[in-house]
Amino acid sequence: MLTLLYRKMRNTKWMVICLLVGFVMATAMTSTIPIYMHASLQRMLLKDMLAYQEENNEYPGVYSVSKTIVSGTNAAKQRTTVNNVYATAVNRFNNLLVPYLSYKCFTSDAYLYVTNIQSDQPAMLKLGGMTDIGEHITITNGRMFNPGKGEDGVYEVISTEIALQMSQVVLNEVYEVANIMERDNPSTVKIKVVGTFDVKEPTDTYWSEGLTDYNNTFFADFNTLTGVGDGIPIEDVIIMSGVVNLNTVECRFVIDYQNMDMNVIEHVQNSFVSQEEAYKSENCTFRVPAKEILNSYADKASSLRYTMLMLDIPVVLMLIFYLFMVSQLNIESEKNEIAMLKSRGASAWQIIRIYAYETLILGAASAIIGPFVGLGLCNILGVSNGFLEFVNRPALNAKLSIAAFLYAVLAVGVFFIATIVPVVPASRITIVGHKQSKARKQSKPFWQKSYLDFIMTILPVAWLWWHNRQEEILISQGVTDTSATMNPLMFAASTLFILGAGLICVRLYPYFIRLVYAIGRRKWSPAAYISLNNIGRSSTGREKFIMIFLILTVALGIFSANTARAINRNTEERIRYNLGADVVMQEVWKYARVPNELDEIEAQYFEPDFTVYEDLAGVETVTPVFTRDQAMLSYNDKTQTDAKVMTIVPDKFARVCWFRNNLLPTHINNYINALGECIDGAIVSQSYQEKTGLKLGDVISVKWGKNEWFEATVVAVVDYWPSFNPYEKNSQGEYKDFVILNFDYVSVQTQIEPYEVWMRMEEDASIQDFYQSIRDAGIVATRLDVASQLITSSKTDATLQGVNGALTLGFITIMAMCFIGFLIYWILSIKGRTLQFGILRAMGMSFREIIAMIVYEQLLVSGVSIFLSIIIGGIASDLFVPLFQVLYNVTDQVPPFMVVSQRSDYIKLYCIVLVMLLVGFVVIARLIKSININKALKLGED
Repeated sequence: MLTLLYRKMRNTKWMVICLLVGFVMATAMTSTIPIYMHASLQRMLLKDMLAYQEENNEYPGVYSVSKTIVSGTNAAKQRTTVNNVYATAVNRFNNLLVPYLSYKCFTSDAYLYVTNIQSDQPAMLKLGGMTDIGEHITITNGRMFNPGKGEDGVYEVISTEIALQMSQVVLNEVYEVANIMERDNPSTVKIKVVGTFDVKEPTDTYWSEGLTDYNNTFFADFNTLTGVGDGIPIEDVIIMSGVVNLNTVECRFVIDYQNMDMNVIEHVQNSFVSQEEAYKSENCTFRVPAKEILNSYADKASSLRYTMLMLDIPVVLMLIFYLFMVSQLNIESEKNEIAMLKSRGASAWQIIRIYAYETLILGAASAIIGPFVGLGLCNILGVSNGFLEFVNRPALNAKLSIAAFLYAVLAVGVFFIATIVPVVPASRITIVGHKQSKARKQSKPFWQKSYLDFIMTILPVAWLWWHNRQEEILISQGVTDTSATMNPLMFAASTLFILGAGLICVRLYPYFIRLVYAIGRRKWSPAAYISLNNIGRSSTGREKFIMIFLILTVALGIFSANTARAINRNTEERIRYNLGADVVMQEVWKYARVPNELDEIEAQYFEPDFTVYEDLAGVETVTPVFTRDQAMLSYNDKTQTDAKVMTIVPDKFARVCWFRNNLLPTHINNYINALGECIDGAIVSQSYQEKTGLKLGDVISVKWGKNEWFEATVVAVVDYWPSFNPYEKNSQGEYKDFVILNFDYVSVQTQIEPYEVWMRMEEDASIQDFYQSIRDAGIVATRLDVASQLITSSKTDATLQGVNGALTLGFITIMAMCFIGFLIYWILSIKGRTLQFGILRAMGMSFREIIAMIVYEQLLVSGVSIFLSIIIGGIASDLFVPLFQVLYNVTDQVPPFMVVSQRSDYIKLYCIVLVMLLVGFVVIARLIKSININKALKLGED
């Protein structure tokens, strides 16, 4: 059987290669999920840790355990305590399964003084010991201490230069130290400072807390001080003298979070909880600055894994379809050989085993190769800046893991089934049955008899209606977090709809061919006539199969492009809307009159020179915008608190603000014009109008802080306004109200207060020049947000990068499978029609006419399929892309999610399809040209 298998694979090597490519792509796609998730979470962790370090000036990866030793504890118990804390901390840290950069244990007695220095105040001295200190310091003066007790009974110590300067001791002098509590006739130990030191490497995490805490500490050998460890006789241990009484012990580990295995995050999280309780029961202080950061990563990992799995569903379904198609075509071309084996006594099980062994060989090779290909693909994911957009960003620190190979094996299992399914029915047919089936008229396939195509099209649309209805109900009930409604059906529904719509088109396709045939029945050339006949009377259904395959792949490509574009565009629009302009800045204002809580008026300020902002580099237009929370609105004796107020200069605001056109019934400039025409006008939020029932032209009263009430006339009601979130809630749980007023009118009614400066930048403005001009102008800003910088920063978000990378990778995979599947179909089609070409040539058709016939077939099959796929992909995008808004809370998704397409994406797709058709045509032409015409003519004559 193995010999037969070898011969079979050798004879169909190109088909085997195509199957292998499909398997490798499938395993690579699935293995990218754990690889990318680990690498991206590690990048997120690194960013968050660095941000924590900059904000708190503290290394976040510290694992610290400390314990205070009660005064009066005897020397033996002190030694036991230090040993227990040290051993317990090491054991528990090792159980976390995280790498570390350094660790140490420090203990000291801070209540010592030098007896042989005479002064008004006792010369205090802190004696301590630190493990492995010699490996992390450089001696700057003198030498390193020797461990143990000297022959003269003196213990050697070292210190920093600062500690030596702050104390009253000098190098190489012997001093007697005693406990500060024993001033009368105390016991002493002798010490000698033999050297001073500094840190060996400034970036050494061993000294992550800095040297400041040790500015008054003199270091002895740790084992000599505590007796913990070997090599020091017990009688030579310093604390055994009874003079030195340790009062604190601390163990510090520095976690190497840059090389953490993100798969153990959940284990680390659970360990922190249990260890905190254990240390508390042991009267130890346990501290990990990064604990809260690490705790949040279990949820982030789960969310990212789920998102990537969901995004891969359409691609995986397409790959299953591809492998099924290739296997089906392979079986179709080998049905004669299979029937011969069956007729010669081979059982169905033996035939299935041959193909199963072939698939297992390919699957095993793919399970090994796939994760390595996936590792390379993760580098593509890491540098994606958008859909099919790549930047020169440092690559992800992607690594292979056992999980990647497990995912690959799982993929092989699924695709093994998809590949073997077509073999089962073929293994039951004998040579007689095979010849009879070729002569019989083919019955309609199951999906046509059962109207599965209509079911697959209607079901996703019905589910979509139900899903949208459920979300509307949740939002109407005030539930803004709809992310819990995300489920796999969201991502499978689009693929099911595309497949169903494609099958409907294939069902109607023969009628289209008959119509085309009837239209030009008397005018068609021989090549066109034969092409229409071949397609219209095809008994194998091979054309239908390639049509469905092309519709599915190209439509999914369009869907991926539109999905990525919509997510990226909406992310960008969300940032621009929330900010309101290209740049929003607020400068520090100086007080003209210092505020007092007892004053009945607002604080008074000096207003900065506004012309300075207009002269900043790259600025096109600027406008003042005053915003205030906690304002009060009154109408018909009903007062609403906790409202937002914005005052604007209408004409300048219209030129500066960013706003999406379809958010309001008419263009925002019409509302701004209405405000500009009425000096005391007010634009109020829809939420305020619904609460109060006011109408246009009604007068409301406005107040905030210690200002007096003033009146304004309602000129418009809006749902959205730049930087205002209509879903934001106040302290009462109601939607927060807002009102827009004229800046000049409000300035007369109230005390002037610090306002924001909104700026519109020039088209090619340099942000670096802009920042420099701010520094040159001496502007001290309390707020400076630049939309372009925020958008750039958002593109490094792990989830958004994962979405872009997965969709880009999916698109490339889909197009690659489309290209390979297209070539396979036409190569097999041409090879199976040698007899037909021979007959046609014998009848007098020229080579050019045969090529023309193939071109017509390409247009009627591939061309029509691609045209239909563009329409179906567009419809699927309009229906199902909005589902991706559940990746965000409704509160965060302002403005609302909108499906957008970009011409450049379609141009890329058209270019790929055009190249595919051209290459396919060239391959077909060369294949036809290589056919042995003499043999074909001989077959034709026969």
